[in-house]
Amino acid sequence: MIGDRTPEVEAFWSKVCEIHGISNDNYHTKTFGDPRYAEYGNHVTELAIAETKRATAHLALDFELNQVARRKTGDYWIILWEDFSPACVLHLVNVEVRPFKDVDAAFAAREGEGDGSLEYWKRIHEEYFKLQLADWGNDWSDDLPVVLESFDLLMVNDN
Repeated sequence: MIGDRTPEVEAFWSKVCEIHGISNDNYHTKTFGDPRYAEYGNHVTELAIAETKRATAHLALDFELNQVARRKTGDYWIILWEDFSPACVLHLVNVEVRPFKDVDAAFAAREGEGDGSLEYWKRIHEEYFKLQLADWGNDWSDDLPVVLESFDLLMVNDN
């Protein structure tokens, strides 16, 4: 998860607020993942825009080590393309924390990546998380807490 609020992001958020009658100035802005660990960030964003992807997952440690505020149910999240321009805004409908080993098939299917199976989800996320952990000097365990975020697509940036 990387990216910051830029004038372009702020302008998009203002447009979202005007169209959807939102008076909240509190929103998150980041990419789905970090390109240091995966080269498919734009693809995943496209899945969210197509509403195939309705959820995402991050190690809880990612938020802590990178000093990223944890999102909660009801929050808005502007997803950035890999070039850090705003792609869309999501509205979080559920956020929970589970050990990696306890992520279920229903969540994997909501995430909408690959074939949508739990086996695919576990394989691809374990690979990604192990790369992060290696950079942070931490060991892998399937007991590590994972933040599971489910969302609805609110608006796509048409610029």
